[in-house]
Amino acid sequence: MTNPNKKIPLSRRGFMARSACSAMGLTGVVNTLAHMRLMEGALANTVGGITDYKACIVLFHFGATDANNMLMPDAAHPGRANYDGSRGVLALPLSSPGGTDDPHPIVADNLAAHPSAPAGAENFALHPRLPDVKTLFDAGELSFATNVGTLVVPTTAATYNNVPLPPQLFSHSDQQNQWQSSLPDVPFQSGWGGRIADLLNPAWNEPDGKISMAVSLSGINDHQIGLLGDVSQYSVTNNGAISLNGYGTNYGNALSDSSDPTSYLSNGNGRRLKAFQDIMNYTHDHLMEEGYNTVVRRARENEGFVGSAFTEADLWLHPTAGNRHANQGGDPWPFIEGTFILQHGLNPAANNVLNNVPSLSRQLISIAKMIAGRRCLGNSRQLFFCSYGGHDTHQDQGGFGGGNYVTGDLDDNMETLNHALKAFNDVMHALETHETTLGLPAGEEFNYNDYLLASHSDFNRTFTPNGNNAGSSGSDHAWGTNVYMMGGDVKGKNVFGYYPDLDPTGTWTTPGSSRGRWVPTTAIEQFSAPIAKWLGIADPEIATIFPNLERFSDPFTAGYNPTNFNTILDNANMDWISGI
Repeated sequence: MTNPNKKIPLSRRGFMARSACSAMGLTGVVNTLAHMRLMEGALANTVGGITDYKACIVLFHFGATDANNMLMPDAAHPGRANYDGSRGVLALPLSSPGGTDDPHPIVADNLAAHPSAPAGAENFALHPRLPDVKTLFDAGELSFATNVGTLVVPTTAATYNNVPLPPQLFSHSDQQNQWQSSLPDVPFQSGWGGRIADLLNPAWNEPDGKISMAVSLSGINDHQIGLLGDVSQYSVTNNGAISLNGYGTNYGNALSDSSDPTSYLSNGNGRRLKAFQDIMNYTHDHLMEEGYNTVVRRARENEGFVGSAFTEADLWLHPTAGNRHANQGGDPWPFIEGTFILQHGLNPAANNVLNNVPSLSRQLISIAKMIAGRRCLGNSRQLFFCSYGGHDTHQDQGGFGGGNYVTGDLDDNMETLNHALKAFNDVMHALETHETTLGLPAGEEFNYNDYLLASHSDFNRTFTPNGNNAGSSGSDHAWGTNVYMMGGDVKGKNVFGYYPDLDPTGTWTTPGSSRGRWVPTTAIEQFSAPIAKWLGIADPEIATIFPNLERFSDPFTAGYNPTNFNTILDNANMDWISGI
């Protein structure tokens, strides 16, 4: 790795990729992507059917989760003394009164086995509201990456004042944008997911793909914005595709059969919908009129494809969840909804029970349905984006005071996350088993290794609290954070990257601050590049997706050396996906 204080030497490939960082914009990357897209398209005829399906889900924690309490040191970890001494009222003791709020111990296999790891470095604990996440970790299906954040070049506390830093470092909107673009040192033009879609879509989704490769359950986002304009993100609600207003649920007031867009009822709504459809099917000479019609036609087509996927997924019934309330028809619950309802401890027979399922789980329900109904969508590669807000815990975070545990917003957030991750993972396992009974052509069955979920967050929160009252105190904006990864190809039961020493005035924190704002030892590019490679981006094209990656150490090797910051920055310890 190069000295971050010196000018960065460029290889030929690095020069092409680094042109994205010029003041003139991203012309170099646009041209490179366009050229590579043509080559990928030429190879598209080698891909037949959905026989190598992969779905990547990015789950963004908007507002910045306090990752210091999501993943914390256990008793034997070398950072535990600093945790107990500096977290103040936010500290979660390992043994709580009554034992009902104890954190859940986990052991990182990769650190336990590594001879260079400090004594006890493998011993962590999870927030008390994450018991099922512990189960996933212990089962080898989930891992963590520690101290990840936005970086322009490798940075330490010692070089903090001498190297370029991400602009607006502690701003929510700016850091959310930079996590999604991976390019903090240039004006925003695209997200790293959008650039992946630009490159992969021709080979994996054309001509059979019926909807966009980039689907958002959280509205328009920066992550899925591409450079070439060929893959537009498609927004879907928790209830499926966005329908035209004024025609009833699933067009029940205008169509006799929601699956047949021409089954118009002989009423005012039916006639109005038919007239609208007829107008949209006209071909116009005026380019703007025709462009508008094309957008509407495509939206209506996508609505039908997503509806078909949801219908196919709903044919898979849950064997034990029981029936819906009579007001919802009293039919048996589909497997996916039933799994989430039971995981959240809700009564499946209650009226409108899905309204009590948190938004995060409802987003993941929709994603699971599109994965289960993927044959209706036709895409061999799919990028999903969902989000989970409410993490800006400047107050009422929750912690210990006066010997008692005071619940707060972080507890609610972690409980929601715990149920959502467990239910989604259970559905993915069950889908693999379910599809073996469908008689699909060989190779088209879903495999548990076909999905991968990775979290993002604005940043971490300050290690020290902003008050002394556990009932009202919270934490403030910080930097390097901990994220998690889940799926069959995740190297589970491991903790990747480098965990800070948790000294809020020490060598891991930004200089001049005593709050514990950890300087990241892993750049977003190093964390995200393995995802791109897993999806099918070839080694020579990785630098086109992540133009700044060459500034940092290789994330695809198993290097781990915590001796000092030079050896840490030379060894990413970020090879968290198997088989790439």
